[in-house]
Amino acid sequence: MQESKVFEIFKIVKKSIPRNAKAYLVGGGARNAVYFKFFKKRLPQRDYDIIYIGNKEQFIRNLRNNGFVYGKIRRKNDLVLKKKKVPKPCAKKFTDYVILDIHFSEEKSISESVNNGANFTINGFALSLKYVDSKDWYNHKVVLPTAEKDLKNKQLRINANNHPANLFSCIRFMSQGFKQPSKKEIDSLLLKLGDFEKWRYPRNIQKLYDYVGGEKEARKLVKKLGIKQNIFDYKEVRKLKAK
Repeated sequence: MQESKVFEIFKIVKKSIPRNAKAYLVGGGARNAVYFKFFKKRLPQRDYDIIYIGNKEQFIRNLRNNGFVYGKIRRKNDLVLKKKKVPKPCAKKFTDYVILDIHFSEEKSISESVNNGANFTINGFALSLKYVDSKDWYNHKVVLPTAEKDLKNKQLRINANNHPANLFSCIRFMSQGFKQPSKKEIDSLLLKLGDFEKWRYPRNIQKLYDYVGGEKEARKLVKKLGIKQNIFDYKEVRKLKAK
């Protein structure tokens, strides 16, 4: 929310929340807001994860009435909506939009949702969107144990290793100066990489290259992690699943 155009669009999102419903900014968006408060530096932001509890049809309708259009994902509990930041956006350029990745939650508490969704402890933040334009938003954040401390120390520590892309996420954070996790955690991230579906793998590799500055830089970071396997070859990645 350090960008004025994004801030204005989020005020529209706040107004779109129906009465008695709740919506929270979680994951990267909430983490980056806290990170900026600590370091006065922006981290790259592709989209904004939202956890929503309430009448989802009304929320979607309100967002659509306020200029949001559908993205690629439209499932029962997950939906992507986006709103342009520039007059003539490029469809393939994510920076031209504010992209909301909305999860319609059935869990009982936001703390439970954040705990289950945060791959690393530094992602264990949530902010109710009713405070998105409040000067004291920081005092209303939901935070998991050690999340704040680890973010201040730029220390990567696994919270929930439930997605094969977590190793790539680790490498992206390292490119921003974060300290790598323990050897045991690196090994678990590596093994989980073996669960990657073939069709998802190239897209995630390209995302990694784009983020860290190319294949050469990505390979340097992998070497720093002490990983000897060629994780940039899908055939080698699949062998990890058999272990």
